[in-house]
Amino acid sequence: MAQRPSLFVLFSYCVMRLSALFFPLGFLATLDVVHGVHLELRGKTGVSRSKFQKRTSLTGLQSTLEDDQNIEYMTNITLNGQPFGVLIDTGSSDLFVTSQVPDAVDEHYQAEVGYASGGAAGEVFSATMEFAGYQIEAQYFIFADSTAGFTQSVDGLIGLGPYTGSVIRSQGGTAAADPPLDRIFRSNDTISNYLAVLLDRSNDPDEPYPGDLTIGEVLTNYEDIHTQPQHPVTSVMVPGNQHWMTLLDENGIIGPDGQPITITTQVTDTSYPKNATVVFDTGFTFPQVPSYVAEALYGNVPGASLTTISGIGEIWALPCDQELNATFLFAGIQFPIHPLDLNFDAGKNQCVGAFQPFSYDDTAGGVVMYDMVLGMAFLRNAYLLIDFGSFVDEAPPGTNAPFIQLLPITNASAASVDFAQVRLGNDSSVDDLTSLASHSSSTSTKSTTTTTTTSSSSSKLPLWVIGVIFGVVISLFILGICVYYCCCRRRSQRVSAPTQAAWVPYGPQSYRPLHDPSPQGAHDMHMPPNANPGYAPEYQSAWDARY
Repeated sequence: MAQRPSLFVLFSYCVMRLSALFFPLGFLATLDVVHGVHLELRGKTGVSRSKFQKRTSLTGLQSTLEDDQNIEYMTNITLNGQPFGVLIDTGSSDLFVTSQVPDAVDEHYQAEVGYASGGAAGEVFSATMEFAGYQIEAQYFIFADSTAGFTQSVDGLIGLGPYTGSVIRSQGGTAAADPPLDRIFRSNDTISNYLAVLLDRSNDPDEPYPGDLTIGEVLTNYEDIHTQPQHPVTSVMVPGNQHWMTLLDENGIIGPDGQPITITTQVTDTSYPKNATVVFDTGFTFPQVPSYVAEALYGNVPGASLTTISGIGEIWALPCDQELNATFLFAGIQFPIHPLDLNFDAGKNQCVGAFQPFSYDDTAGGVVMYDMVLGMAFLRNAYLLIDFGSFVDEAPPGTNAPFIQLLPITNASAASVDFAQVRLGNDSSVDDLTSLASHSSSTSTKSTTTTTTTSSSSSKLPLWVIGVIFGVVISLFILGICVYYCCCRRRSQRVSAPTQAAWVPYGPQSYRPLHDPSPQGAHDMHMPPNANPGYAPEYQSAWDARY
């Protein structure tokens, strides 16, 4: 008679079979964690080293606000192993740091980058760079021994714009001087040529303005951005001023009165006179819009007045309890703007309209390239994907044209509740707010548009953590059944393997409500430089094919 197996042997057998059953689930969880690695951004406010430059002469202003605050979204890089906290800027294309890098190689030329709020200048060096999990050998950068317009906590800036705007590349005259993203995309053909940016809020006082930046992948639960319309990147007449920009829908802003704002573009020689050309720039906190757009947003608010913030320029001052709503339209997709991103708290019981009036019709040479710059106050309401496509330096023939995708992430109804809680206290209701309807003949003052891709629910734990916990609980439950099956009923049955069930992944996680107030008195930070366009290729616009 065969010897009956011991309890230990039976238990080991059961564990082995269960391990075989759940190995795929464990592997998938691990793979998701590894593949989902992304570069976390941290936002902070700070006091500027110097007053920001006024960009236009201001006349007829009724009052003056003072504000030295500055919002900065930063991340970490290393150069030859030395860490730097740098700003991310999709509106420029150069990398500079403000401290010397050990053992960096002098490339024997200097470069100067100009921004709307200052600049940086110094000798160009190269060093081994680590950024977003990638290592780049001999990355060119400016050691900026002279800067203006940046806070003391900033170690530098990394430009994420098209390489044609890079001063380092222009003056270096070689692809070796390309910006970091071009170097990454060109060195590894397994990486998709895109980046994705999420700017966010948080209840954590130590990390008040978090965010994420990914290269060649998107964040878990935001994969729907791949199904959104692809907006072709419009080309400029002066390649050195190329930005990540596209067309807004015709009259594509719905104002606080629920009516479209009539828009006429100022862009030179455009084929779309009613479509504004807009730039997406993480270096701007206050989006820049034509003066008539700003007036349509804020001009009917009782007590509103056109004023100036020292070092910023003209802007609308508003009552802090005035909730406003606006919606932007791209390819028919609605992007509600959070009321806290339309009416900023500038401190000292004063609030301002975040969409700042500005005109680009005085561009040198009479060439106007865009109508609006949509910065942080817009981007906190949209997940942004930029596909570099053929805009990568030395891209092979047949590479797709560059495009932009946007995913709405603000729920208009939940945002209205947020505004009431933040501006009137946690016990306040939406009905307590000052209503624009009571002061105007408008039939609708509040956008009720909601997006199907967002929800007001929130999650306390990351989705992959919930999945791992769930998997462990189920594993222990089935292990107990298996032990009982093997040990208590072995006299009547042979040990058999458990049946493998299909694993169903979790669905998309809804974006949580935006509870925190928008940043105080933020500044427009960075504009791209006027680089030498001599080396830049000519780009063919994809808009004619689309329209």
